[in-house]
Amino acid sequence: MDVLTDLLQRSRAQGAAFCRTTAYGEWGLRFPGTAALAVHAIVAGEAYLWAGDPDRAARLTPGDVIVVREDIEHEVAHASGAPTEPLESVIKSGPGVTRQVTVGHPHHGEGASFFCGAYLFEGDLCRGLLDALPDTVRLVPAAGSTLRATMDLLAREMLIDEPGQQTLLDRLLDVALVQILREHFRTRSDDAPGWFRASADPRIGEALRALHEDPAHPWTVAELADHALLSRSAFARQFTDLVGQAPLAYLGDWRMALARERLRDTDARLAAISTSLGYASEFSFAAAFKRHHGVAPGRWRSDARRRGDEAVPAAS
Repeated sequence: MDVLTDLLQRSRAQGAAFCRTTAYGEWGLRFPGTAALAVHAIVAGEAYLWAGDPDRAARLTPGDVIVVREDIEHEVAHASGAPTEPLESVIKSGPGVTRQVTVGHPHHGEGASFFCGAYLFEGDLCRGLLDALPDTVRLVPAAGSTLRATMDLLAREMLIDEPGQQTLLDRLLDVALVQILREHFRTRSDDAPGWFRASADPRIGEALRALHEDPAHPWTVAELADHALLSRSAFARQFTDLVGQAPLAYLGDWRMALARERLRDTDARLAAISTSLGYASEFSFAAAFKRHHGVAPGRWRSDARRRGDEAVPAAS
């Protein structure tokens, strides 16, 4: 299993299609920044997108795709700095399909048509993806590229009303997310996390896949080097250069990420969690967890669940 697939599956990424918007004349929409990733694709005309400073607005034309990271309120309009209205005033909140939204006045002439979608994640395993991205990512997919084809399919699907539409839109958004991440990290290698660069290496990538397929295995550097068909010293050096961590340090961090996931999302006993992650005993797991997080796993679980409960609004 490659690292990108593992992160997306464990983060339980869920696509939620918002709408296809047709805008006329002078118009503007304000997006609240509640999604982990917001995706905007221009179908026709042009639009400007900015987050905070309209002087730094990105001009978007047909075929352009722009992704905005979590917690960033942003605005899309016919011109940079134009007045905007909240998205909630135009469409109903919550997941699902709003097939067509119209803003502005049709008699003023069509200004732009664009597709907006969003991505939601659960847990903190998505941090390995989100932390590697800048606040906004603008892509210009080439005509005939797989990303361009996917976005065209998404836009067309929004215009029909047939059984299974939400499932199809979610799956297409899944595909688009992988293609967006691939294209961005390939073209902006400085932004790419170490594991992405390492995954593309035929030798180090093989060792990474083995590690992710079985994180509970008692891996040694020598055994991982065998998967990479390298000597122990050459493997350790190349792994560290590409990933930014020594092999066993990476394994330890990944096990801790999985431990947090299981402590927060399951009622499994510490002994079961320690066994599933390859620790010799509950004591050794607890010691490793406290060394890594500064708090015992049982206390971490209680604190995490309390924070989760506090984030849920009380019933009226």
